[in-house]
Amino acid sequence: MKLRGDVLKQIRRKRGLSQTALAEGICTQATISLMEKQNRLPKMDILTAICERLNISSDRIVENEVSGINETFNQIVDSLISRNFEDASTLLKKVHVKNLESDFDKQRYYYLVGMVQVESDQLDEAIFNFELVLTQFTTTSANIYLAMTTAGMALAYLKRGDKERAARLTNRSVKLIDNKKLIGSLHQWASIDCQISELYLQLDDPDNAIDVANKGIELCREHDSLFLLDELYLCIGRSYLLKDEPEKAKESLEIAQSLSIARHGSVTENTILLELKNLEV
Repeated sequence: MKLRGDVLKQIRRKRGLSQTALAEGICTQATISLMEKQNRLPKMDILTAICERLNISSDRIVENEVSGINETFNQIVDSLISRNFEDASTLLKKVHVKNLESDFDKQRYYYLVGMVQVESDQLDEAIFNFELVLTQFTTTSANIYLAMTTAGMALAYLKRGDKERAARLTNRSVKLIDNKKLIGSLHQWASIDCQISELYLQLDDPDNAIDVANKGIELCREHDSLFLLDELYLCIGRSYLLKDEPEKAKESLEIAQSLSIARHGSVTENTILLELKNLEV
């Protein structure tokens, strides 16, 4: 992760704050100076407090550094979103964990390995890798992968048939994202909202599924993004079906269908068409 000191400085000045005023009660003025001049990333609690004082999300001033490994991880994520699990597995085999330098990259690696294992029903192995993320990296990298990993573990236990533990983990992941103190990109926030919404749906909790999906939709609207909107509306449509509200279900599914066509999401589009067809029966 990389701090954008120039952006921090610009926002601070727009807020009419000196470095001393921004630092008051949080850190030293020298810390702010190092952040702005040398892009020095502070401890996570300091970064969080500064963002709260400036009333901004952390991703305004923190970005993931572009590198070869970052590009590989992005390709793996895209494969998972597209449900191309074989491609994701092939790409992961090209990543050598011993060559990963940062805890953040290791965290991403074990999370992605776990997600591929969940989809191939290697549940014990997936839970082991998720636990690595949650026990070894919680103090060094307070980012969105903590919530994503918790949700991934919930999915693993759900596939095991342990709904009680899956529900606890799902609720825990919701608390993590509601905390608003995790660093993540728009795509990551939308992805976790979609993941949690689908978990609630599988846990026969349509009201919470709808609530979380609507949060993801609102986030995408705020950023003028179509990313995963079809998936989110599909989840809402399925939730209304579970609530036995066919008219609302049809409305959401038709929106999902239009969005899927716009996004060229063929997997989602076929699923939506099947749900709409079932409504007509």
